[in-house]
Amino acid sequence: MNIPGILIIGHGSRESSYDREFEQFVQGYHKLHPEYEIKTAYVELSKSDVKTALRELSKTHNKILIFPLFLFASNHVKNDISLILSDLKREFINHQFISAMPLGIHRNIINLLHIRSKQNKTQSKTGVIVVGRGASDADSNGDFYKAVRFFEESSSFLFVKPSFIGITKPLLQESLEMCIKLRPEHILILPYFLFYGKLIKKIYHIAKEFSEKYPWIKIETASHFGPDPTLYPILDERISQALSGTATLPCDNCEYRVSIPGLKSKVGGLNSLLWSMRHLETHTQAAPHEFPHRNFKKHIFVCDSVDCVNQGSISLIHKIRSFIRKHGRQSDFRVSKSSCLGRCGEGPTVVIYPDGIWYQRVSEDDAKELVDEHLFNDRLVTRLVDNIM
Repeated sequence: MNIPGILIIGHGSRESSYDREFEQFVQGYHKLHPEYEIKTAYVELSKSDVKTALRELSKTHNKILIFPLFLFASNHVKNDISLILSDLKREFINHQFISAMPLGIHRNIINLLHIRSKQNKTQSKTGVIVVGRGASDADSNGDFYKAVRFFEESSSFLFVKPSFIGITKPLLQESLEMCIKLRPEHILILPYFLFYGKLIKKIYHIAKEFSEKYPWIKIETASHFGPDPTLYPILDERISQALSGTATLPCDNCEYRVSIPGLKSKVGGLNSLLWSMRHLETHTQAAPHEFPHRNFKKHIFVCDSVDCVNQGSISLIHKIRSFIRKHGRQSDFRVSKSSCLGRCGEGPTVVIYPDGIWYQRVSEDDAKELVDEHLFNDRLVTRLVDNIM
């Protein structure tokens, strides 16, 4: 039996406590499954990046399972990890990379909410606010609402309200103001978080502010989930589903795939790629800490649609990458395949960001000039510029 190597991926945090809890959780799971070689990595903010960890596992395993230790399938799972795997699958053509689903909505997590909510309270006089991270992905936020609803249906609190600490609404401050008007004796804040980080600190800070502002209402904050063994059976299920081929990403409501009212402008593979690019750039600018996202100088997209492939876009990609590698500049430039860029008949199409320059009819023979001139020396290859764009 070909036992896979397993990479468990965490989000990462500037708080060392997050890394400690994450590693403690993974070590506990490894003790239950010593038959697996398990490594860890983080999407951002912490040491040990995903690509490096996967390359290490690839030395000893040709079958690797990637488990994103996230509560829901947000953009990190749908975009960032998927993009990394796309690159590595081309690098390790004889390896099999299998993606597992994140924890998702599960009875064990709902049970943890009940445990954290201290069931001995007088529930009829206590209101609960469940606080999630918040995401720019509507499907992920919807799953959070669904989980909170499961919890509410199975409890008898005065009320149970979903809320977020950032990115989307309702924010915790807004929810507290609204819930205070319902005149509960107690308000219990339940952090819907796996591991301790800066955002949980923020939750405690907000709770303290409101306790001082409304001293006649007892406002408490429960503990987050932490490295709780209750979660291990979920990992078993998700890994089993992935190995049996029954686990797939939730594409039915993906805002990049399905036209949802109010979110139609996000549909399209290029929008998904651009989201990841903007996310990387935002972290690099806003977080000058020891382990920011690696900031590429330029990101090159080469159209991978049928028309451009027929015109030689695949060999063009390999040529551009080989010239970049030849000069040891892989950390400065990233070359990615793109879905159709809408310039059919004029391909292969190449787009270079952050410059926003579009090139048309770029052949394999043009690769060296494009790399030398535009990438290395910031000079346009004017004969190839798409003037319409």
